Amino acid sequence: MVVTTSWISSNYTKFNNLYFGGTLPNIKFKTNRSKNSWGFASFRYDWANDTIIPECITISNYYDSPEEVKIQTLLHEMIHIADYFWHPEHFIRNGRKVSARTYDAHGYWFNEEARRISKKSGYKVANYVTREEVAASKLSERSQRNVENKKNIALICAVTGTNGIWWFKTDIYKVDYLKKNLRTMYNWSLTIGEVKHIKFYTFDNQTLANRRSCRSKISGWRTNKFGFMNAMEKYKATEVHF
Repeated sequence: MVVTTSWISSNYTKFNNLYFGGTLPNIKFKTNRSKNSWGFASFRYDWANDTIIPECITISNYYDSPEEVKIQTLLHEMIHIADYFWHPEHFIRNGRKVSARTYDAHGYWFNEEARRISKKSGYKVANYVTREEVAASKLSERSQRNVENKKNIALICAVTGTNGIWWFKTDIYKVDYLKKNLRTMYNWSLTIGEVKHIKFYTFDNQTLANRRSCRSKISGWRTNKFGFMNAMEKYKATEVHF
């Protein structure tokens, strides 16, 4: 399943009453499509009172997971909200943010609460996403479309010089900018010599397609003719003209 803000809100209220004594504060709820974080609990600083105020729980819909996994993610984030609300001194003291080395938000206090709630609820609340949760999940339909779209618009740009080739991943939306500015963006003579030509290629590799697309800041690979030919064969690249 993918969750809605109303799903998060209703379950937050239910679990607040069941496992936190109804003491957790009213907060906001959001969803996003982050692939790096399954959930996130945020707070804001109240400098005037030297404390923090719990603000929001965000649940990612990048993955389509069983409801049990979504609930375990929500309970994980609710423990953070409880920590913020019950123990603001864990995070800020005398107007200064406490360093991660001083207080681990997934350390002893969190693990004690996770064990308490797991025992009481029957859910498996862990300090990090478990292998079982990953195995039970798949890309949501929207995430799958986004992944496929990245591959559809991705390109390789190759700058060929007298002393080598520099190639990098970009996409179709950056072609015009690169054609206009690429020759003068860098002192290519220091890496590949005098620029002879610039070419673009489509390719078939999802890992490369997922890389950040370069435009004004170029991050790529320097190689020779044979190394470039091998790379293009590996990525099943085909030259295209714009």
